[in-house]
Amino acid sequence: MPVIVRAGQWSRLIPILLILLTCSSFPALAMEPWTISAEVVLPGGEPGNADIHELLRRLESVEGEGTPVSAEEFGAYCDRTDPRVDIEALMKYAAPGSIRNQNMDHSRYRRSLMQKNRVEAGTRFLHEHKDLLREAENRYGVAQQDIVSILMWESGLGKITGDTPVFNVLLAQLLFLEDARRRHSEPGPEDRKRFEKLRGRAVANLSALLRLSKSLEQDPTIQRGSWAGAIGYPQFMPASLKYAADGDGDGLIDLHHWPDVIFSVAKYLHEHGYDTSYRGRKRGIHRYNPLDSYVNGVIAYADAIMSR
Repeated sequence: MPVIVRAGQWSRLIPILLILLTCSSFPALAMEPWTISAEVVLPGGEPGNADIHELLRRLESVEGEGTPVSAEEFGAYCDRTDPRVDIEALMKYAAPGSIRNQNMDHSRYRRSLMQKNRVEAGTRFLHEHKDLLREAENRYGVAQQDIVSILMWESGLGKITGDTPVFNVLLAQLLFLEDARRRHSEPGPEDRKRFEKLRGRAVANLSALLRLSKSLEQDPTIQRGSWAGAIGYPQFMPASLKYAADGDGDGLIDLHHWPDVIFSVAKYLHEHGYDTSYRGRKRGIHRYNPLDSYVNGVIAYADAIMSR
């Protein structure tokens, strides 16, 4: 059962729905020390590493969006969540060839999407939601077909959104990236630089998730999403929730509800420099996902469904 939130609850911050599910499963179970608990994250009551220290600084800061979260509250979340870590997902994230693998996945997915039945599915979506798409296009200057194409690429038009606890996903990235990398081979200098960026993103996203959830008096440990921590039909990361929009004017934001989803994608692209020129389309979509294979695939599918 989804928990819906009120739009405009705080300045420039739009929280996302939280999904309440009564059961969960992981494709792989962690063995010690790949578990999450307050003792692992905050041994002796102190941050376990520099990234946890930075996370606590952001959580406790009076500045920023949402409501500050104390170290004690954070520790309680660590003990409340399922202690298991999705090792398979973390290894995929830490793999030395992760970018190459993603590009290969995008190439395969693009070939799949360009098949007749998938193009027809996107075209049907254009027709079925034409009024919403036209309104979003008029408000934000984003072409309808680009909105639909992103939603197809991100979640198969809402069919695949993930069922992994986002809190666990992001926290595991702060704790176990090097351990996951060692499942392949010993990390090198290039890995350390890459991991620093990945952990920086995880800090930003986990901080956003916890501060937003506290503002709504919600439990962040029940929020579910993809293996990388993305949520809802548009697969927004927690740090991007400020771009979500109330598409039907009911005062609520639900990223599993098409009016809000369509308007949220359009708003995100608009806020990131999108315009309907070819260069402007690439610029906006690149901010959604910076891989050229993704950007070019989104544009190819968008043009295909519009040509029908």
